[in-house]
Amino acid sequence: MRERPEGFSNVLAIQWLCAAVEQFTGSNELADTPGFLSGFSSIADHPSLAPFAKAAFSLRQLGVSYTSENELRQAVYDFLTWEEMRREEAENYVDQPYSIDPRSRRITFKRRAGNDPRIEQWAQALENGIAVRIHGMSPAEPDRAMGVDPREAGARRINIDLVDAAEHLPERPVHDNSPRERRPVSIPLGELQAIAERFDAIDAADPNRTPKAWSRRLRDARGAAKVDVLVPAADRAKLVPTDTITLDGLKHMIGLPGTGKTTLVTLIIAWLYERKLRTVVLLPSIEVSFNLMSDLSGYGVDVGLLMGQSPETRLSHARKLAERIGSMDGARGFGRTVPFADLMSVNCALAGFDDRHDEEQPFPHIDPPCTRISQAKLKADGTPRDKESTLFCPVSSWCGRMKAARQLAERHVWLGHVMSLDTRMPPHFAEEHIRHIEAVARTADVVIADEVDGIQSVLDSRAVGEITISGAQSSYENRLLDDLLKPIALGENDRTGTNVADYASKATRFIDLNRFLVRLLQNDRASSGNRFFASYDDAFITGNRVVADLFGDPTKSRGNDAERAAEDERVGAIMAFWDACIRQVLFRTLDTAEGEERDFDIRRTSIILSKSEGEVQEAFRRISDALQDWLSYPSSVQKADAIEEARKAMMAFVPPNSELGIAKSTALFTFLVNVSSVIMQFLSLLPAQHVMAAEGVHRSPIFVDGISMDFGRLLPDSIIGRLAGVRFLFQQRRGRNSLQLHYVTFEGAPRMLLYRLHELLRHDGVKRGPNVLLTSATSFLANSPAFHVPVGPDYVLRRTDNDTAWKESRYLLRPIPDPQNPKKALRFSGAPYEDRERIMRAMTDHFVREGGLLQSLLSDSFAKGRKLAFVVNGYEQVRLVKDYAMSVSERNGRRLVAVVNAVPEGNIGDYVTAAQVERLGERDDWDAVVFPMKALSRGVNIVFGGPLYAGTELEDKAAIGTVAFLTRPHPAQESFDFVAGMVGRSSMEFDREAFGKDMKPRDLVERLRTIRRQAMTDVRRLLRHSVRFGTLGNLNDAFVADVMIDVIQTIGRSMRNGCKTRVLFVDAAWAPNSTRPEGPAEDTASTSYLVAMQRILDRLVNSGDAVHAEIYEALYRPYLEPLSRCHGLSAKGTAEQ
Repeated sequence: MRERPEGFSNVLAIQWLCAAVEQFTGSNELADTPGFLSGFSSIADHPSLAPFAKAAFSLRQLGVSYTSENELRQAVYDFLTWEEMRREEAENYVDQPYSIDPRSRRITFKRRAGNDPRIEQWAQALENGIAVRIHGMSPAEPDRAMGVDPREAGARRINIDLVDAAEHLPERPVHDNSPRERRPVSIPLGELQAIAERFDAIDAADPNRTPKAWSRRLRDARGAAKVDVLVPAADRAKLVPTDTITLDGLKHMIGLPGTGKTTLVTLIIAWLYERKLRTVVLLPSIEVSFNLMSDLSGYGVDVGLLMGQSPETRLSHARKLAERIGSMDGARGFGRTVPFADLMSVNCALAGFDDRHDEEQPFPHIDPPCTRISQAKLKADGTPRDKESTLFCPVSSWCGRMKAARQLAERHVWLGHVMSLDTRMPPHFAEEHIRHIEAVARTADVVIADEVDGIQSVLDSRAVGEITISGAQSSYENRLLDDLLKPIALGENDRTGTNVADYASKATRFIDLNRFLVRLLQNDRASSGNRFFASYDDAFITGNRVVADLFGDPTKSRGNDAERAAEDERVGAIMAFWDACIRQVLFRTLDTAEGEERDFDIRRTSIILSKSEGEVQEAFRRISDALQDWLSYPSSVQKADAIEEARKAMMAFVPPNSELGIAKSTALFTFLVNVSSVIMQFLSLLPAQHVMAAEGVHRSPIFVDGISMDFGRLLPDSIIGRLAGVRFLFQQRRGRNSLQLHYVTFEGAPRMLLYRLHELLRHDGVKRGPNVLLTSATSFLANSPAFHVPVGPDYVLRRTDNDTAWKESRYLLRPIPDPQNPKKALRFSGAPYEDRERIMRAMTDHFVREGGLLQSLLSDSFAKGRKLAFVVNGYEQVRLVKDYAMSVSERNGRRLVAVVNAVPEGNIGDYVTAAQVERLGERDDWDAVVFPMKALSRGVNIVFGGPLYAGTELEDKAAIGTVAFLTRPHPAQESFDFVAGMVGRSSMEFDREAFGKDMKPRDLVERLRTIRRQAMTDVRRLLRHSVRFGTLGNLNDAFVADVMIDVIQTIGRSMRNGCKTRVLFVDAAWAPNSTRPEGPAEDTASTSYLVAMQRILDRLVNSGDAVHAEIYEALYRPYLEPLSRCHGLSAKGTAEQ
């Protein structure tokens, strides 16, 4: 968080923007500033805007950012309203330096006086940079009385007495967050080998340690290297060996399967530790971080654990740790622990000093008073002041709950999950109000992002924020009542600031609009006839989607690519027109009676819709006026009449979908009005919500997920700006239909952290940031929007021996006849929901019954001694398979291990969580495991080991020998992962684009608008229709590529350490034509995932870039080769074996 400069406020931000634009660009127009402030490097770093770059960064840190020209105009109107009120209220009010005309086409401004000194002062402040805020908090004095005031009415005050402990409290460590000078780091491979030998010596010196054979992983018995570290040759004709890894800026390392990437990363961490270089290692999960921390500590490498601090996060980590301890042996965790378990502590030390124990009002361990200790400060004469101050806990240097956070200030190597960077440094250990992301950008020498493709996908998902609007205690509507409207009603009405008053006014309207929508949906639900809105249940709904449903032409939507593109353009024009109508109604952007410019393209609209410009203008006026009546009328009868007038005007302008019928089109239009107004009113509240949270009106975060404001301000906007919609879900509560209404938004481009961390603060006086190394085995697949990393690769790890075990791998399309119709194959994916349980049971029966396929696969010679994995899509299916297996064959069912998110009572080891999976390699009481494909974190493998397999042929081999995909993977209906990946990729591509030096600032912004329109076309299409394989046109390969990464990761677990594998594609949906009951037909890339995957991989290994082709060959040939000869798959170019 940044310190606000003198004279700055949210409402005056537009004036500061004028000063920056005038001083650094010489312009008197604001229309292009949303692009200037977007944060994209392709704009900010362009020579034509170089003088404005520092000011733009400073403004973003102050929260000055507009995702659209309309939002900018609204900010101008807000300022004009404020200024008018100030003139009336304050006799000595001094006009601000600029007059701004929001009605002009380019939003022009001009100086009111010749040389207002504030202009230069403001510009200079922005140029110099905005300082990080010093929080100013101090600890309570432990030798005096203190307390904790209750958060809720009626709760007790907790009095704390630390007098006896005061002298024993150690001094608090404090972070030094001042920027450091960073240089390239060169790591000789020979020095990593020396560390490996030293680790082996430590293992050998302790007979109780299990040797980990670090040297053996790098070199064979003759001392020859097992793994080559390769770099592209100078002419990019091939990859050549190197003996040094140089970290300089941003680098990307690909570790091919079986090359010991994790081993190399671990040795690099130890090398950096020995040289006292500040290092941050981002890992797939806290569990992986915890395991690596334990390993490193055994070799004298002391690291800190970076993890989230929220109560929910702490409880989740503690629960997973408990599950891990419980899986260690037959004692099921009783009397057991693991190293560093104390870092997961959830109890607050202050509870031991509570003056009284109260079972009805116990000490709040889950939400402890770390920063809200009440104590009266002392006057100069040593007597306490009358009013208590809010201080932070003085026991932080001693408290077990804060041990992990405290150690970070003492350790120079940190391990953690990427989203832990988006947590604030506790004020106990830092003077600044700063998040770890900015502290790392200022102070770290090296950042390593391991399994970076998974990290990138996680960051993309954080661009999606969700909040319950209505229907729950935690809903935004309830927060508005509790935090703002109830206090005002109860007499707390002394908040006379115009920003609070405006917020209260907008909030009241939002609640009214929200209740209109809830009433409409409840009435539809209660209707005795057909429900008009049933298709929108639990789906992402935007005003734009309803526009498409209401006014789209279904015949053209089902046509060829050209027809669909033309229809998308027509629907897009209607959407823009409708949005302008709603904005006019809610915000009165202009006078409809005058010929003022609309905030949509009238000429383009008239051409696309085959109307005259006059007809467009008249339709806009009639619809807006009718909806304005709807908004203002008090009577529901009058409101219904007004909506009917608006419907007639809109449908006279654009005829509705003829297939709907008059009743449904009328209902959908009413739905459209309600959905659009709720979304747009909420969007108008969003900037103010952030301000209200900062000023204490809202006590808790607005969004459940997403990223913090500080995080978002350091990174570029999303290429699509901000996209918002609603989702509603009916639930039964006490016999009544309860409706929950959720708001979902796409905002920001979190993945850009990976690509900008090395220069994140370049416009803030920190020219060089940490050196960043991105590593993974599957982070290079160009078609994948979610997982592809378009940097380098700069280093490639490849085994020196020519491992060919994969050539013996076998892929088989193995559908199962449907017991109800043996001529048909069982198809789970795409089957009616009510039929899926029967299908899954039939598949399970086929494998686990006595004499079934499971026993046959385990007893044959293909993968002798190795196990079988069943792969499904979710935990619900895991439980279904496990339960039915137990009913079919108790013996086989008992030896089937189910990976679940919560272990049931009475578990005897046949249920495990994802955190316990790796220990299966040390057990022999199981034959098969069933898990959801996405349940296992990157880097989690099941390998034979431990005393049971020591010295055997199976030691270090992949425990899974056969993988059976019972379902074809597909994102859940409510998942936005694919859309988030597409948006993230588009945002990154624009950020990395290099525009010609001769382009003008206006040209750059116009280019942004063009790319934004193109991206929005894809996004709207994905959100408007169900995301289904084979219907996505030019996006089909991207969709398949994202799924394919997870498939490859899953199959790869059965290929560890040079193992062959057998893969069964059981669900007929993998290749429906090849499994037709009337006889197989040829599948294509638009009918079969398998064919689509094969075509994508084939193109990649034949890339025109020699280095890329060599990398793709090494990465994906072990999968492409067996896939190309998949038994049972009928497709051109597929050779069955």
